[in-house]
Amino acid sequence: MLMQISLRLAELLSSRLCHDLVTPIGAINTGLELFQEAVPNVSKESEEILNLIQQSAQTASARASFFRVAFGSNGERVSLDEARQLIDNYFLRSKMVFEWKEPFQKDLTLVRWGRLLLNAVLWMSECAPRGGTLEISTPSQENLTLSLNLKASSIILHQGTLEAIEGKSSIEELTPRTISCFLIHFLIKENKWSYTLSNVQASSELKLEIKA
Repeated sequence: MLMQISLRLAELLSSRLCHDLVTPIGAINTGLELFQEAVPNVSKESEEILNLIQQSAQTASARASFFRVAFGSNGERVSLDEARQLIDNYFLRSKMVFEWKEPFQKDLTLVRWGRLLLNAVLWMSECAPRGGTLEISTPSQENLTLSLNLKASSIILHQGTLEAIEGKSSIEELTPRTISCFLIHFLIKENKWSYTLSNVQASSELKLEIKA
């Protein structure tokens, strides 16, 4: 019970923080677009500076929107298409390549599966800091299975991440890097799902599969 209360408080805090950040970040993007329209003939140096600011603002907005669903109370019901858009925007300028396998039922909304997908993708992307390819098979109405297969030249399993997924970490041992792994474990346990994590010792491939 105490764990659920703590998680609920964390969800609400994340939602509030991300919500309050998205609006001003969006205003920066809008302001930059209006400025570029009002002053079309700017120097090359000024244009580069404006583009850098705009890209940074877009990245911040994408991250706040992603975290709002992954960690906040908005993540309980999100469609697969919404989750995919959040992922595509978050990793727009990253070295990660995503391959979404068919069938992909974009309008399908399954309780907690969208949040699970976001946290799983976030964790696995951090395992490949140099980039890689992440194959994703999403759940369907007929088959409630989420499968992620990461292929990269170098895969790093950071300290504490596997322990958090396996439920072997205490709350006191959690870190910002392992919180996504803890949420993956929590969602699996709460919903009585099962998971397999394979090739964890391999240097170039890592696979996570979750079934209802």
